[in-house]
Amino acid sequence: MIESRVAGKYAHALFSAAKRKNQLDTISADLGTISRFLTEIPHLKTLLESPQILEKEKRELISNTFNGRISEVLFSFFLLVLSKHRIAFLLPMADEFGRLVKEDQGIVTARLITARQLEPALMKDIVYELEKTTRKIIEIKTELDPGLIGGIVIVLGDRIIDRSIRYQLSQLKEQMSTLRVY
Repeated sequence: MIESRVAGKYAHALFSAAKRKNQLDTISADLGTISRFLTEIPHLKTLLESPQILEKEKRELISNTFNGRISEVLFSFFLLVLSKHRIAFLLPMADEFGRLVKEDQGIVTARLITARQLEPALMKDIVYELEKTTRKIIEIKTELDPGLIGGIVIVLGDRIIDRSIRYQLSQLKEQMSTLRVY
């Protein structure tokens, strides 16, 4: 919970600065580079997060690694995150920043959870209906969950559309438990 709040706060601040400077694409690409560095070189992430390493040494490491290779706005942001001891949240910040950029472009990611793989034509129809309803471009991420039995669950932002058989059975069970037989 705290991770998403911290990441959201910093990502929104970076997004505002990037939009104001008209550098959304540049900062997005640079942030992707930093994320890859931290993911592919876990030792770097460990060093930056370590309380045993002095902040001065961490600043030097960041400067030597990224100064002149990423935008000034992102470089300053990176140093701010370091000074506020929030480096551990940098990857979630990058994810949230990416989501904000997509949202700004009218793109929304939806999770489509099904019990089995859907036919491409049916997927296309679902995407079409979601785009028509939301008036946004929908990017689908699919997941399989055999526990659904059948049907689909769509997670779109903070909305959940549950049309699974598991959900319908639970609703039926609830209705049956409230019935009174005389």
